[in-house]
Amino acid sequence: MERSILSLVNQANLEGRLRSNPTPMFFPNFFGIKEVSTLTWKTLVGEQGVPVIADVISFDSSAPIKSREVIRKLSGDIPKISIKYPMNESELNEYIRLQSDIRNDARLRSVLDLAFKDTDRAYNGVRGRIEWMALQLLSRGGFMLNPTNNDGIVTTAFVGCGMPNDNRRVSTADWSNSNTADGLQDIADAVDMAFQKGRNIRYVVMRADDFSLLRKQKSTIEALKGWLNQSGKLAPSFKVINNYLADQEFPVEIKLVKPAVRIENAAHVRKTVCPWERKRIALIEDLRVGDIQHGPIASETLASMRQNALMVKKDFVLVSKWSEPEPVKEWTKAEANAMPVINDPEGLFILKADGTSWNDDTEGTDNVPAMLLGETVKPESLTIEE
Repeated sequence: MERSILSLVNQANLEGRLRSNPTPMFFPNFFGIKEVSTLTWKTLVGEQGVPVIADVISFDSSAPIKSREVIRKLSGDIPKISIKYPMNESELNEYIRLQSDIRNDARLRSVLDLAFKDTDRAYNGVRGRIEWMALQLLSRGGFMLNPTNNDGIVTTAFVGCGMPNDNRRVSTADWSNSNTADGLQDIADAVDMAFQKGRNIRYVVMRADDFSLLRKQKSTIEALKGWLNQSGKLAPSFKVINNYLADQEFPVEIKLVKPAVRIENAAHVRKTVCPWERKRIALIEDLRVGDIQHGPIASETLASMRQNALMVKKDFVLVSKWSEPEPVKEWTKAEANAMPVINDPEGLFILKADGTSWNDDTEGTDNVPAMLLGETVKPESLTIEE
């Protein structure tokens, strides 16, 4: 094992590449980054919501004692996420050929792109797994790893975020039925229910294709006609619908997501999937719902690894590059010990917009003395639904 044999690959260039080429993803809109000292994630439940008010009392009298709300701690293991790419001898020969003929900036960019293409793919591959996990948490309340969506460990149970079962809502009709569905009322009912639990919902997050269903519903068109005092056919836009929602008793704003990641199985067959579950609408108080909690990575502290490989850590992802002389091969690996964690799971509400009830199964992890949201996990759809 030796450091990279590619002459243009050095510490400075590797750091610069990671700063300049992140693939846009949705999880940074909802999750911050938090470093922890162990490989255990933690969050507290029961400390949010409407406060208990103080009493008006007489002077010189003792303050009434109030009961302290029970605060539960949810915790679990932070998993290891890793991906590795090889550059074989033929690709190395192409790199050498291009490097020997660098005559202008365009040729230099071609050489750098070849040298760092695996760096980009590995770094964004780890971020893509976090994207999948984070958006599953927001749209389903948890996730399950199985051979369909993960070429590694599998979970025997649904990994829930701690959202209470009664935060699960169901639409009055399938949003696909434009004649009978009333998506705006479904949202209003869910927001009102959250308010009754002391929660002030400000954002409604959904897939772009689910918003398309909402805007085409007869009930939406009729509601906006009356609100705008217009007659005739109306094609409500995203801006118009958000303006309408901002004018309601409990104003909210719709945020759209349109994520996609690729999953490669053990046979190296790739499928494109949407990590946000179809017809699931998340209702949240703040856009930042949690943190990517990440712990220490063993290889970054090992002197032998640092001596024989180039290493750069960006956010929570460690990227390493090294080479092997026989057979000649360049390796690029990205890894992270990280887990998206919702900081206040009791403040997350999810509307199931297909008109069918949630599965009543609830499951928890071994070291969490709490009810976690769960459902029977069906085989994941491996196509992006239009």
